[in-house]
Amino acid sequence: MTIGVDLSSNIIKNLSDKQIQKIGVEIAGLHTVTADERRKILNEFLEIRKSRDFSIEGGIDYAKSLIQGSFDDSKASKLMEGINYEAYTKVFTAARKADANQILSCIHGESAQTIAIVLAHIQPEKSAQIICNLNEDLQREVALKLGSIERISPVVIKAVDKILEEKLASISEKKIGHSDGFDNLIDILSKVDGRTEKNIMNFLEVKNTILAEKVKSSMFAFEDILTLDNNSIQRILKEVDLKDVAIALKGSGNSISEVIFRNQSNRAAEVLKEEISLLGPVKVSQIEESKRNIVKVVRNLEYEGQISISKGTEEELVV
Repeated sequence: MTIGVDLSSNIIKNLSDKQIQKIGVEIAGLHTVTADERRKILNEFLEIRKSRDFSIEGGIDYAKSLIQGSFDDSKASKLMEGINYEAYTKVFTAARKADANQILSCIHGESAQTIAIVLAHIQPEKSAQIICNLNEDLQREVALKLGSIERISPVVIKAVDKILEEKLASISEKKIGHSDGFDNLIDILSKVDGRTEKNIMNFLEVKNTILAEKVKSSMFAFEDILTLDNNSIQRILKEVDLKDVAIALKGSGNSISEVIFRNQSNRAAEVLKEEISLLGPVKVSQIEESKRNIVKVVRNLEYEGQISISKGTEEELVV
């Protein structure tokens, strides 16, 4: 969508029909890509740091023009038929956006067949996380059902999707609706400056050590990135500002830097290292501000169910 129909047409001619249909379905579902999103995507995929400020329009018509510009009428018609069907009958969109833990709680007590249907329609890595947390007997049954699924009635699939979507919506409502003083304190502390946070925490440690420890265990600090899995770190790196990461790493130890670099492409890691080297001396206040900006992104992603930042031993974590 960014590079336009003419160049895109030459590219997709070299892809398989299945790949083309998948791309077409995604384009059909994208109606507007903002200039900011476009810049982030180009920086990630092409490492190009310049982009023009405009939005680009997607939708089924764009997908159609792209396909028709690449193939003869017969093949274009066949591809569009598949794209139209997939675009308008797409299911399990809520489940694909949900956290693995949320889905686990929703499928508790469901049959192996139902669980298999759900796992067959979400991201493989998320399905893997879920199946690892089922008991061994259920794991075997679900695997058997997955392996033997050939054709299931669309009515059944939509029914399972609807029930799961309702359960996930119920979880979200409870999460949004539940708010108490402790939650508010955590939220406030995550937004104040470092000096204020330190002042409050010092006071809590003197007046109420139990509360202080509870706050510490609930709050996510920049250094806690070391406790996250690789998928979560990669998701965070897609959302944060490169300059914030560079400044934050300027005031951090080698262990955090190594984790960040390891979760980037070689080219992206080189760009980040170059950004750090060009910074020069940085004030402590700037470093703290950049760390807070990154933490805000992390907390937002957790709230949206896209990552999990639960703390504890490896045995206690359910990812």
